Amino acid sequence: KQINNARVTTKLDQIRMATTDKYDRQLRLWGASGQRALGNTLVVLVGSSACGTETLKNLVLPGVGSILVVDDDDAAVGNGSSNDVDYSGLKAQASPVSSDSMLRFPSHSSNFFLPPPPSGQDDGSATPMSNAARACALLSELNPDVHGHHRTVPSLEGVDYASFLQALMDDPPSSDSDAAASTPRKVIVIAADQPSSVNLPLSRACHVLSAPLLVVRSYGLLGSVRIQTAPPYHAIIEAKPAHRIPDLRLSAWPLFEGLKSVASSVDNLDEIEDTKDHSHVPFVVVLLQALDKWRRTVSAPSNPDPAARPRYPESFAEKQDFRKLVRDMAKNISNEVNFEEAVREAHLVWADGRISDDVKLVLERVDEESFVSAAIQSDMEVEGESSRPRIPPNILQFQLLALALKRFLKQNDDYPPLEGTIPDMTSDTARYVALQEAYQRQAEKDRSAVTDIVKSLLEECEQKSNGCNLHVTMPSDDEILTFCKNARYLRILETRPLYAEYKLQDLASPVVSDLSKTLSPPDMPNFDAIQSDAREDLIMATMDPYETDPVQTPMLWWIALRACDAFYDRHQHYPGKHDQELALEADANEVYKCMVQIATSLGLTETDFIKEHLLDQAKGKDLAREVVRYDEAEIHNIAAVVGGVASQEAVKLITGQYVSFDDTYVYNGIASTAGVYRF
Repeated sequence: KQINNARVTTKLDQIRMATTDKYDRQLRLWGASGQRALGNTLVVLVGSSACGTETLKNLVLPGVGSILVVDDDDAAVGNGSSNDVDYSGLKAQASPVSSDSMLRFPSHSSNFFLPPPPSGQDDGSATPMSNAARACALLSELNPDVHGHHRTVPSLEGVDYASFLQALMDDPPSSDSDAAASTPRKVIVIAADQPSSVNLPLSRACHVLSAPLLVVRSYGLLGSVRIQTAPPYHAIIEAKPAHRIPDLRLSAWPLFEGLKSVASSVDNLDEIEDTKDHSHVPFVVVLLQALDKWRRTVSAPSNPDPAARPRYPESFAEKQDFRKLVRDMAKNISNEVNFEEAVREAHLVWADGRISDDVKLVLERVDEESFVSAAIQSDMEVEGESSRPRIPPNILQFQLLALALKRFLKQNDDYPPLEGTIPDMTSDTARYVALQEAYQRQAEKDRSAVTDIVKSLLEECEQKSNGCNLHVTMPSDDEILTFCKNARYLRILETRPLYAEYKLQDLASPVVSDLSKTLSPPDMPNFDAIQSDAREDLIMATMDPYETDPVQTPMLWWIALRACDAFYDRHQHYPGKHDQELALEADANEVYKCMVQIATSLGLTETDFIKEHLLDQAKGKDLAREVVRYDEAEIHNIAAVVGGVASQEAVKLITGQYVSFDDTYVYNGIASTAGVYRF
């Protein structure tokens, strides 16, 4: 019994280690809230290619909640028609246990996570293990905290993806050890190296069901990642900019009481004789005293109203004079670090601490009437509008907080809630602590005001609900704290649905024609505006080619890849399938025609760059011959690069932290260069 108890204790210690120490490094990147978001996410991988498994590997290792690998494999499931499969009653299978036979790779293998199928199972049966099962087994082995599942279908092209994803959202796959199986999981979908006949219906289903989609691709020495955000948009609260300006409110008028109290407690710097004391006054106080002194010396008419906003340095000359004044206030600036800091941070005196134009654009997207309508919408109404994207709960909560922020800004002259943190600075302990406490008290006061506004908004929704349940709840204290701390850097990302973009690029595509009944126009009011902006950005991108060799500009190679898709749509196979010289040249000629057609649909044929490097037949056909030469080859090195980029963007979409690219990443492995475009 003592031995058994020791074993149980050891097991519990291992579990604690897995949740506290195991993810210590990444917790420093996205914090506990980001890790919880990862652990509450189901990642669906459609296609077990090298690019897909590499992407999933990089999500399994940091501890995503569960994975589902979906692939087609006639040998494993029989030759039944995909039309006979009931996708609304999805029953995913748990990951099989990996065996030695899965670790034997032939020399020509291009996917380290998809070994050749063993000749038979342990029981001697002749049924081979499916691709999805083998990939799932090896991926699940990387992290025991992640629950692996797989599903094999006769054909990915015949899947009803709307029913498929709806079933996953309503009843996510679970294992016996999954204690959180009943918890609703966020679903993110990754389509790996799939043709348009799979990507387009999947894109449509993700758009309607508000699930983010990543389309990853590795094709020879080229690769791409396409992000499709869940409608109405992807909200980014913790943008975490590289250069964060300290929120000290030195340019705000009037100063908040706590800051005025600390500043007034320090004697006039010109009267402080003690060198040590003089060199340990915080630079915040130095700047405030310098500002008062500058106002007395500047030649400008004084405002008779003491409550009016006083003068601040505006012109370049005034700012230079202010910095010189700060230097002159030091007894010996080479020995007084606090005055050096004051000169370096002098811009905080005139930097406008009000909300930025970027955040104003975010807040303009949040309409109170639309929010109230979505927040009290009944379940019956949601089910009745199956073609209209539903608003995810996290977006409703973001809108609730954004509306509270809008009201707060009206009450506070467009100043957001104070962050409540101050940077490191040279100071004695007593003054630094007093300054820190002053900012923290004001920040807490602002957060309390925002909390009260949120409560009043929810009360207004309840009054208008007529007894219906609300689809939004009161945010936690931590969520309000995080929102207030990051209110100056709120961002949203909205991309066009892939299926809508694809249709505009190739109107003559047979696949688009066949799917025309199901691919109805997206319910996206600002689609045309985004499309117009994307075209302008693309034309501007042609003016910034790859410096070393313009032919290696990623944009050109994406057009070549897109032409391969157009070729597939017309022939049901990619170019280069037949290795005879005449057949390869014929494929290259057709790919080149598709390239010209796609460049035309993108509005690029009048740009000098495209005229020189694509419309010129000699150069354009060289691009076409190169992609034909690949014959849809899968190179794991390229897949690893693309998978790393895709998984990084997936983490951003899952956690709502950091800013994702908008919206297509193109990697050129020939020259090891990459670019981001909106096609």
